[in-house]
Amino acid sequence: MASIITGYEYDIFISYRQKDNNYDGWVTEFVENLKKELEATIKEDVSVYFDINPHDGLLESHEVNDSLKEKLKCLIFIPIISRTYCDTKSFAWQNEFTKFIELASADNFGLKIKLPGGNVASRVLPVRIFDLDKEDISLCESLLEGKLRGIEFIYKSAGVNRPLRSNEDHAHENLNKTYYRDQINKVAYSIQYIINGIKAASDITFSVPEPEKVQGKTIKSGKILQNKYLPNPSPLKKIPIALSFFLLIIILVVFCLFLKRPPSNDIIQKAIIKVDPLNRWPTYAGKIRLTNIWLTGTETNEVIEINNYDNSYRHSNISNNQTEIRGIENGKYFREFRNTADNALIRSFREDSINSEEIDFWRQHHKIHFGTLMELQNSGLRIGKTAKKVNFQGNKCYSVEFNSDPALQLNNYFNDSNWTIFIDRNDFTLKGARIENFRFFSNTYNVNILGFGELVINNLTIYMCKMYILSHDNSLIFIDIITRPD
Repeated sequence: MASIITGYEYDIFISYRQKDNNYDGWVTEFVENLKKELEATIKEDVSVYFDINPHDGLLESHEVNDSLKEKLKCLIFIPIISRTYCDTKSFAWQNEFTKFIELASADNFGLKIKLPGGNVASRVLPVRIFDLDKEDISLCESLLEGKLRGIEFIYKSAGVNRPLRSNEDHAHENLNKTYYRDQINKVAYSIQYIINGIKAASDITFSVPEPEKVQGKTIKSGKILQNKYLPNPSPLKKIPIALSFFLLIIILVVFCLFLKRPPSNDIIQKAIIKVDPLNRWPTYAGKIRLTNIWLTGTETNEVIEINNYDNSYRHSNISNNQTEIRGIENGKYFREFRNTADNALIRSFREDSINSEEIDFWRQHHKIHFGTLMELQNSGLRIGKTAKKVNFQGNKCYSVEFNSDPALQLNNYFNDSNWTIFIDRNDFTLKGARIENFRFFSNTYNVNILGFGELVINNLTIYMCKMYILSHDNSLIFIDIITRPD
């Protein structure tokens, strides 16, 4: 089966060391599962080259032949990065990894592709099945000319560093908190994004047609030359035709620019790909330290610990004397107060002391700090059909509306609120938001949220600083600043 793009032998080339497949057939199982996931993800048939023959008719001491060179003419190269793969003397390293980088760097698209959302991705998509030594990481990055990124299939616990299996005996003990099925899904989506980027790049390429004669003119090499042997139309007859053609173009441009609005779902999806290109949010785990600066000049500190893998979190408000901690662990809500100096427990409350609506409120509230776009998609708010083109704080943006609807089932945090999200028209970055009935402690406000600076944490791009401003008089309420991501 040929590649989706003309001129390429395969869409995907799987490169690996046989040493990593001999023990339990991990690579073979991965390829079979990936093929099934690709069938459920991409409409076209995606061709995959996977060498089930130990050496493809070649020994590791032999040079690569013309047949393998043709197979390396592919869109995406997936190396199974293990502790044995990073070996400059191996066949896979010399004749597959380095050879693909050489071929891809010189072809029509280059080694790196601009994705539809504006990000740039390498056509090398590493699949890591072990934590590597620093020397191996440096070796890979020297060839890739950038950070060694990719999808990890690593099971890690005390004293254990091995490939993640499709059926884990003790999945909950995996310190990386990853599921095999989720990682397969991420590989398929990453492949889809890269292929879409390659398609977009191929759409703008063109070839000069063969010479042909049209209405007394010869078209050759992109230039129009007058043919002296055929009559020319009168210049006066050309004017009405030219005016009509010119007016038609103006009408079409006006229609495209002002009348036809892009679908909101498309804009939001591109923005989500921008902030979360590898779809990490569903299993995001991390700790963020915030400083809140209030209008009065008072500063307070927060620590937000998120673990989307098991739907738990801890939200700590820290003062000089006392720390208040709210959160959910093992499906139960808790609230406790501790002495800041020595962390001694002062008092605590458990789930039976608070209603379910309040639990939902706090479950969502911590995510609004970081996963705004992803959470709005799941909020129950009704998204507008089309996006508007507007100016927001000096930026040319798309505005997308999320509105409360009494007929919809809403989370308590979003109830009665209406959101407008502003997304940059050029690179689909999130520029800010406007919220009606923004719930803050026991009051509601109409606010504008402005974001400044960006941090990349676990492959998620989030604001470093957010300002909350009252809509009616542009007065500042407070500022959130991330002081340290752990």
